[in-house]
Amino acid sequence: MLHKNEPVIIKRGRRSKRAASHGGAWKVAFADFTLAMMALFMVLWIMQIADQDERTQIVQYLRGEMYSTGAMNPFDVGQSSSVIDFEGSPAIQESIIAASGTGADRAGPSMYNNIPEGDAEANAGQGPDLNAMVPGQYETQAQLVVLARYLNYVVEQSKMADNIAVTLVPQGIRILIHDNIDRFMFTRGSAQMQSYFEDLLLALGPVLGKVTNAMVISGHTDSTPYIGSLFTNWELSSQRALLARRVLELGGVKRNQVIQVTGMADQVAYIPEDPAAAANRRIEVLILTSTTEEVIRSMVGVPAEHLDAGINLQDAKLQAELNQPSARN
Repeated sequence: MLHKNEPVIIKRGRRSKRAASHGGAWKVAFADFTLAMMALFMVLWIMQIADQDERTQIVQYLRGEMYSTGAMNPFDVGQSSSVIDFEGSPAIQESIIAASGTGADRAGPSMYNNIPEGDAEANAGQGPDLNAMVPGQYETQAQLVVLARYLNYVVEQSKMADNIAVTLVPQGIRILIHDNIDRFMFTRGSAQMQSYFEDLLLALGPVLGKVTNAMVISGHTDSTPYIGSLFTNWELSSQRALLARRVLELGGVKRNQVIQVTGMADQVAYIPEDPAAAANRRIEVLILTSTTEEVIRSMVGVPAEHLDAGINLQDAKLQAELNQPSARN
């Protein structure tokens, strides 16, 4: 049988290329992406918890301008005299590290010292306007008006402008700081001071430290009673007034300026028609004229002329006893 020559067909398949082995470059890229996201979240977190002044300090620190402007390092907690306790609230403590100067030059007890910076000599307090303030005794009406204007300037720069009233009174100048429904100076029922109230007292310290007028500090509460008899509004108002005096001295007030600290409880209401009102919880600082200071000192002490009169009276009595006639035997 004849066979036909059939063509031989050879089918060749294409060789599949092996997949290229992956290196570790993707891991480096993913790590860079994770680091960038972490930095973004850190920036967003800092922007959320920090106010505008704290952001300015952080920017100055990153640029290396922190110490040239006299500001404190916001990341250096070792230089701060304020500590955070386990309950998350600032606790007043004196700085372990010795601090020089007063006011903005001194590390006060507050977490953040809310003293504005001026264009010239900002470390002295409120800037060039306050630096021009003449130290000394303020007695006349015109002098008291000037001092009241400086105090109003400090108040307007603080976060408690709605809670403060600076008024001229016959005894001098009264600085009245009270609570309202939105902001309290102290935690309710305790003498734990809020940070913004510390900042206000520290800002007032450099101004009050420039004058030589004596001062009286009084603490007041509302009529809400305490349960029990060991701790009452008398103790609470006294503790708050004493703490206010301490912070003012840290801010620049001289120790011998404050001649009296009193706790008035709820006896003198700021709003008599509503004894439980928040405004009745207040701290009053009275800057005295020399005449008022003499009156207060005479109320708690024996004036020199009365002391001399008492000595002369005793001498006269002794002389009278010696001059008594003797009976004859």
